[in-house]
Amino acid sequence: MTTKFSAGARVRVTRGGVGAPAGTVSVVRALPREAGPQQYRVRADGETFERVVEEGRLEAVSYD
Repeated sequence: MTTKFSAGARVRVTRGGVGAPAGTVSVVRALPREAGPQQYRVRADGETFERVVEEGRLEAVSYD
């Protein structure tokens, strides 16, 4: 199955809630899709932990 983002992609978390990282994050990996929206493990620079975020809350970052 193809996912929208691949490991290493730089993305921004939108519609942030409590504890949402500011700025861009790196996709660590796509999680297996069982039911519901696609989810990804992401990590912000300088953090030692990963977060799980739904695909609908991520947007690609362009480097124009």
